[in-house]
Formats: sequence, C-alpha cells, structure tokens
Amino acid sequence: MQGDTPAASYTQAFDAYRQHDLHGALLLLGPLLKADPGHADGWNLCGVIYTIERDFNSAIACFGRAVAAGAGAGTLVNLGFAHQKLEQYDLAGRAYKQALRQEPSLAIAWQKLGGLEEIEDRPERALDCYRRAAQLDPADLKSLGDGLFLRRHLADWSGDGGPTPDALLAAYASASRSDFPPLLLLALPEAGADAQKDAARKFAQSQWAAALASPPLAPAAAALEGRRLRIGYLSSDFRDHAVSYLALEAIAAHDRDSVEVFLYAHGQVAALDEWRQSAIAVAGHFVDLDALGDRAAAERIAADGIDVLVDLNGYTGNGRLGIVALRPAPVVASWLGYIGTLGEPRLADYVIGDAVATPAEIAGQFSESIASMPRCFQPGGKLESLPPPPSRTSQGLPEHGLVFCSFNQTFKLHPALWDDWCEILRQVPDSVLWLAPPRNEAGQRNLRAESERRGVDPARLIFATQQPRAAHLARLALADVALDTYPYNSGATASDALRAGVPLLAFPGDTFVGRMAASLLSVAGLPECIARDRHDYVALAIRMGTEASLRERTRQRLRENLPHSALFKPQVFAHDLERLYRAMHAQKLAGARGPVQLPTSGASARPGA
Repeated sequence: MQGDTPAASYTQAFDAYRQHDLHGALLLLGPLLKADPGHADGWNLCGVIYTIERDFNSAIACFGRAVAAGAGAGTLVNLGFAHQKLEQYDLAGRAYKQALRQEPSLAIAWQKLGGLEEIEDRPERALDCYRRAAQLDPADLKSLGDGLFLRRHLADWSGDGGPTPDALLAAYASASRSDFPPLLLLALPEAGADAQKDAARKFAQSQWAAALASPPLAPAAAALEGRRLRIGYLSSDFRDHAVSYLALEAIAAHDRDSVEVFLYAHGQVAALDEWRQSAIAVAGHFVDLDALGDRAAAERIAADGIDVLVDLNGYTGNGRLGIVALRPAPVVASWLGYIGTLGEPRLADYVIGDAVATPAEIAGQFSESIASMPRCFQPGGKLESLPPPPSRTSQGLPEHGLVFCSFNQTFKLHPALWDDWCEILRQVPDSVLWLAPPRNEAGQRNLRAESERRGVDPARLIFATQQPRAAHLARLALADVALDTYPYNSGATASDALRAGVPLLAFPGDTFVGRMAASLLSVAGLPECIARDRHDYVALAIRMGTEASLRERTRQRLRENLPHSALFKPQVFAHDLERLYRAMHAQKLAGARGPVQLPTSGASARPGA
C-alpha cells in the first residue's frame, strides 16, 4: 500500500529502488508526483531510475523538474550526466558548472566535469578537475583512478602532478566500496594479482550488489538432447575495434549445425562500419541491446534460451556487467576483452585462457574457474597476403638503422619500462623506437623528455600517424623488432606484429595480462623470443638489434611458421572453442565446479587447416 504522506510514499519508493525493483519504484513515484508535483527528491529519483534504464531523455525531463522544484547541486550533476550520455556536451558542461557555483566543494561535480573535459580533449583542464575532486574527497577512488589513468595516457610520471599509483592503491586498500573499474591496475607494476582481484571484487559489489543477490534470471543448465548449443556473445565492440579484428572470423567459423550464435551488441556506434556489418552478417541472430536497461537486456538474453553467455568486455570502457550480474544464462564466461579476473564469482563461471597464459599455478588469482584452450586463448583472422609496405621515409622513419616498434597504448608505459627501452636504444647504435601516437601532443612531449633524461636523443622516438587498419598492417613490415610492454602485454598488437612478419620480444609475467604475449609466441613457434625475465629481455633486444644474422634467422623462422600457426586459423580455433563451451556446459549440468581443460592431442604448433 502506498504511504499516507508524501514522505512515506517517497520512503517506500526509495526502498524499492534500493532493492533494485525499479518498476515498482516508478509505480510508487507516479501517484506521489501527481499529488505533489513539487517533490524535488521524487523527481530526482525518477531521473536516476530512467538513467539506469538508459532512457536519458526521460531522465533529463525528471531532473529538470527536480531542479525547478529546488533540488540541489547533486541533481544538477545527475542532469549533466544524462546530457553527457546523449553527447549533449554543452548542456552537460553547463549543468556541472551550475552545480559547482551552488556548491564549489562538491567533489562529484568536479569529477564529472573532469570526465567531460577529457572527452572534449582538454586533458590539462580534466586533470585539474580530478585533482580538485581528489583533494575534496581523498578516499574517492573514481577521482584518483580517473586522474591517474589520464596521467598515464599523457605519460606524466612525475610524483607531483596529481594522483599516483601508491595513492590509488592505498585508497583501494582502505575503501569499503569502489566506483572505479580496475582495468588500470593491470598496467601498474605496483599492483600485484591480489590487489587486482580485491579491486575487482570491491567494484563489482559496489556497483551491482542488489543484482548479485537476486535470483538468477536463467534456469539451470538444460540437457542438449540433440539440439544445438546456444552461444551468446555480449560486447560493445562489434565495430572497428581490436576485439572484432581478433574474434569475428572465429565466430563466423562456428559450425552452425551444432551451435546457434547470438551476438548481443551494446554501446553507441557512430556509423555502420565494415566490422559492424560483418558482425551482423556472421551472427545467426544480431540483437542491439543499447537502448535497454540492464534488466530488460538480461531478460531478452534469458528469453532466447542461451546456454553459454560469453562477455567480451569485462571492465573495459563500455562494459555492461550489470547485465551479466543478473545471470541471464546458466553458464557465463569471460573472454578476450578483459585479461584479468572480474573478482566476483557470480559475474562469470569461467575465464578462458590457455596453459601458458593461465597456468594452474595462478588459478588463485581468479574468482572464475580457468577454462583452457588447447593452443592459445586468443584467435585471429585468416592469414592473407599484405600489400607491399610503403617507404620508410613516408612514415617518418630513417632510411637506414634498426627500427624497434611498439604500437601499444600509452597507458601501458611506465618509468621502469622506459628505463629498459632507453637502455636498448643506447646499446643499439642508429636505432629508433617507432610508437603509436599518444592521445595528444602532451604525451609526445613527455615521452621525449623522459628519453632525454635517460640519455637518449628525443629525435630517436618516431610517432606514427593514425591510419586505417589495412594501411597499418602493411606499414608494420617496416619494423625490424617489436618490443612488448609489461606488466600489461601486447594482445591484438602482438598478433598484428607477428602477422606482418615482425618478431616480438617478451617475457612471461606473474598475471594473465603479463603472460599473453608468451602464449602467442609459443603458438607461433618462437620460443627464442621469450626471455626469462626483465633483465634477459633487455639483453635479448640488444642482441637482436646488433646481430643481423640472429635477427634474420628469427624473421625467417617466423615467416616459415606463419602459414601453419594456429594463431591465424579461425576454423581450428572455432572448433576448439565449441568443444570448450560444451565441456563448460557439461560440467554445469553435472553440478560440478573447477577448471576445464581440453585434451591437447592434435594441438601442435602446426595444426591442419
């Protein structure tokens, strides 16, 4: 029964909201707001619910009514966020700034304004906003994390420029809740596996506590009894993105006589690019969930009777783990997009790895059970002839001298890695380092300055221009040796280098994300490119740079191995993946838990086509 007073009605609605009964909360708020149209808190709660349900236009209308009724600065922040989700950035900025005029010490307003400044490519302003937010609320993980992530993208490693790794990790250790997803921790040498797992657990419990505690939407696993296994892939990256580069051909290669494939897309797509079109073409069923809230999206997946749901985002930027938290399928796996643990057993039963990337001795790092592919956890498209590379001069590279390359994102770089790379450059005369462009000029300036501090001429850093994928793959052959990053290895970047015939140097770290390059190199048949440790990695790079015969032997070996490598055989990969899904499903059907590993027979480095 609805409360007898507006206050009682609002309390009931708020209680329903806290129990994740969003529909029930709206039913209670309707009569309240009709009877008391000036109830600011009621309008604000309506707006919050519509935001969760991704109905941002309705949310804006409700927040506007709340502001008109006298709601405070917090509601203005909510209003700005709803505008931001619709990419109405001018209106979002106006709302955030109005909130700060009303309440200059409101940390979340500074935080949200920082995020908007970052989207609009004003990094210095964004960093200043994050600093202000962190000063006002030193325990706020979101402000600390966003500030540090931006600093990493800018290659700003100084100790006095804002949030630091130590500050973030200290805040994580003492925090009871988290609004900052743990992706950045995978790239911080200071953050070990235990810290990563704990951060993931806190984030999951903070974001989806009610959903995690609710009954699963999907029934228990059902016997197949001759029917096809229903596989669902959930991702924001069915578009021009590394996940599609790697996975779409393997998904297309699924045996449709034995499996039925659903692609569940979310996230805004600016244009129907060729990768999106390919995703639509390869799917048995392509479903765009972007306009649906988490519960409605999860209900759609459950209604499709999915046997195995595979999340391809995890804690990457556009992830929708709120859908997964509702358990819309009896078996859920985490694969490819996030190379770490989700920290919460309900979010995934399995993480898909392999014997090199996720050996049994690191199983304790995961809340999931490890499901091991017999060759490599990472797929790739078919090996095809690349066009001839352009000239070196057209890419800003010197005509002569050795070209080391790394096309990893700047946030993976850090002072210890830069020490190593600069030592390699110092010891290999006339060599240059060819890099992916940072987000803006500030990142380039900082990297050049860091090189100069280490005794390396900044002119030896060559920053590539952004190019379409086909042109990028062609130009990669201009590099002589690719250098891996640590503790966050190359994934798609490593696959691209190997595809172009460029040897990659790496060493196995202590975590999944630090071992994926070693997995790729093992399957590519290049164990000589896997160093023992960081010291050996530097020594190996110097040898490769100074010994032309070693370098040519390695490149020749790679050329010979490529046509036979399982890395570039999506048909083989899809067959193994289907076997793994069936093993997961069978284990769930039996009520068992634990690792799943396929027999390794026939899983040599030279499988058949």
